[in-house]
Amino acid sequence: MFCEICKKKITKRKHIYNLFLRETHHICEFCYKKYPLIYKQSIMPLDGGEIVWSSLIQTFDEVSPLAHMSFYKPFYIEFLKHYNDHILIIFDMLSDEKIVMLEKVKLGDIYLLTLYDIIEKKENNYEI
Repeated sequence: MFCEICKKKITKRKHIYNLFLRETHHICEFCYKKYPLIYKQSIMPLDGGEIVWSSLIQTFDEVSPLAHMSFYKPFYIEFLKHYNDHILIIFDMLSDEKIVMLEKVKLGDIYLLTLYDIIEKKENNYEI
């Protein structure tokens, strides 16, 4: 398997206990240290509901979303345990246009999970 960022081969030590396990991470240790996961969660009010927004990475440097997609599992578990009455929406990159679209649609309570943010701080609603 190759790293999605630097395109180098990812090698892991194989032994009897992990021989048949499927490898799910598409990022090497060096790139993981270079682009760490910086988790943040915020709540934005909507008309008729709220958005619980969980974001994994705040820096966007043309990194492939496939590299970090294997880190969604803890957020799925959090959604199922605490926010199971919300609607789960997942975006690779979140922009201002998508937030405006979610406000216009009026779906109710939303649990929003994103990898990267491309949000300009224009109003107090978007400041975190």
